Amino acid sequence: MKKLLLLFLIFPCIAVYSSEMTEDYLDIATNYCTYGKYNDALIYLNKIINLEPNNTDVIELKNAILRAMNPNSKSYLTTTNKLIQQAQNYKYAGNTIKEAETLTSNPNDFWANYIAAEEYYRTNKIKEAITYYQKAISLKPNFAQSYLRLAFAYITCNDCQSALKYLDKYLTYNSESDIAYAMRAEINLQLNNLASAEDDIKKALEKDENISYLLIEAKILYGKKDYPTAREKFNILSRNVQSSEVYKYLGLCDYALGNYTNALLNLDKAIILSDEDKSLDSKYNEVKEKLETKWQKDTKNIN
Repeated sequence: MKKLLLLFLIFPCIAVYSSEMTEDYLDIATNYCTYGKYNDALIYLNKIINLEPNNTDVIELKNAILRAMNPNSKSYLTTTNKLIQQAQNYKYAGNTIKEAETLTSNPNDFWANYIAAEEYYRTNKIKEAITYYQKAISLKPNFAQSYLRLAFAYITCNDCQSALKYLDKYLTYNSESDIAYAMRAEINLQLNNLASAEDDIKKALEKDENISYLLIEAKILYGKKDYPTAREKFNILSRNVQSSEVYKYLGLCDYALGNYTNALLNLDKAIILSDEDKSLDSKYNEVKEKLETKWQKDTKNIN
């Protein structure tokens, strides 16, 4: 997968296309590569080649992807960039210090800086990852993937405003990216920018109706206090996703709708599935107290 990702990153390096149609096809192919759909990407590269049989850049790119899809082939970058090859050897030898020193030894090598950022991100050294993504951007500002990865890094360290900035930048290059819209929706939800969050998640769902996006949509509806619709969506999600988060929001919707019994049951499931959310216990006790008060009131009225 890493070999294929590195090859995908070569897409923005192709310089000029002879028609808007071939540009559109290349954009589509690039987007497919973003999510690992390499066979689909090849379909659109073949369309370009049918229109422009002499487009050597696209032919070379197609061949590079085919080589990378072969499990016996070597990475394009590690065979052409000696610095990266040396760093890779240190990595295989378990010498992460030398690996980092090698990747960061040439401040003008775009790929070395980008891969250094990836390695720092992988090892949870987020500040260093941010530094080297920014260096990569300064060396190749039109390389879209750097902006997306930098946004991920800022999300990891809870810097929502910076993450939004780089997601906006990434979307100027890849306006059909469902993952970027979904990420932006999640951040806007955290910032309580619910109208923007709802607009973004609709765009993401138009492109790919996957469960993670549906979960964000349901949380946005809860944030908007549309509890009946939110509960319906969380209930549907619970058939396929038995997670603490889903049951937590089901319980919160039930609580908001005054169904304390169901709220207690769902919050109990959430607590059983995860002990990381410390707010669950207090919310559970709050609902339990409400239910007991209601029961006492109902009992008194009967008597």
